[in-house]
Amino acid sequence: MTSTVEPIGPVQFFFFLAMSMVTGGVFIWPESVLFMAQNNSLWAIGGSILLALAITSALLVWMNLTSPGIFVDRLYQTWGCLAWPWMLTYAGLRMVVDTALMTLFAQMLTAIFYPFTPLWVLKLIILAEAGWFAGRPLTVLSRNIQFWFPVMALSFFFLSALALGSVQSLWALWPSDQVVLTPLTQAVIGTWFLWTQNDVLVTIAHFVRPARARVIRKVAISAILFQSAVILLIYVITVGTVGPEAVMSLRWPLVYVLSNLSSHTFYLSRPGLIILLTWSGAMVFFSASHLFSLSLNLSQLVSHSFRWTRLISLGVAGLEFAGSFLLATPAQATHVVLLMFDPVDLALISVMLAISIMIRLLVRRKTAPA
Repeated sequence: MTSTVEPIGPVQFFFFLAMSMVTGGVFIWPESVLFMAQNNSLWAIGGSILLALAITSALLVWMNLTSPGIFVDRLYQTWGCLAWPWMLTYAGLRMVVDTALMTLFAQMLTAIFYPFTPLWVLKLIILAEAGWFAGRPLTVLSRNIQFWFPVMALSFFFLSALALGSVQSLWALWPSDQVVLTPLTQAVIGTWFLWTQNDVLVTIAHFVRPARARVIRKVAISAILFQSAVILLIYVITVGTVGPEAVMSLRWPLVYVLSNLSSHTFYLSRPGLIILLTWSGAMVFFSASHLFSLSLNLSQLVSHSFRWTRLISLGVAGLEFAGSFLLATPAQATHVVLLMFDPVDLALISVMLAISIMIRLLVRRKTAPA
């Protein structure tokens, strides 16, 4: 493998990984899980977190059974020439979900903040910036994410702390003691879009120094637990403030709650401005982290080097921009994420990891000295 990518540290890896999950879907959370699980929603959130930890643990096991390399390198080690269909299928699914989430974000901006701005302009700005950052060296992209992620997180926790004062429907937060398995399972599967960063974890971990499995494991689990706290907090302030029925009827429940903040001791006249600035930046870097990882793997797939990463990132961004015109409404984009992408991608990565681990264990057993 020809590597021209400079290494990054564990702290930068944490921010990069955390930015690549949850961030792009918080503005439609937790409407989807409430719609599917209803009074089993809290159990579904717990199941979602356990699912993320389980898939990540399987990824780490697979990484320990393969030689150092990025995602596509480990596919080659495991599957040989069949790495091509695996990687291209995964790339297609990645572009589908990123296109849908970016479109939903742009539709939210149009509906709430920029009603007179053409939707295509907002999508073009987001993807142009994401494509540009994805084409930069890893160290540059990581430093930008390292700066932006704490700003986004601090502004979110600041607004959430204010919103906690408006939480009144405590009864709605209490989980049901009657668990219904079918809707619970559907809801857990329907949350997969929050956690799908498998290629990012495997790819960026290759450039972390010190390159120790224990460091990668701790950072990966820490990133998942941090974002788990974020989605739980969003659930509390949305459902606890307006109730589950209102959350299911609102297109952008979190934006609604945070845009109407007030308290007896503090009044925030323009919370929407904070949301607009921080979430726009977060969406750009969320998309950029995925574009960078995907482009790096596709460049390695076709040229066995990273020299085409920048061109591929711009090309993929262009494809996502074109594909976004197929999603004319938020309902269509949400349908693509929840009912098409989630079950297909989760099934794909589960099957791939299960078989890959078995293949590598068999190879190790055959090559082990007698």
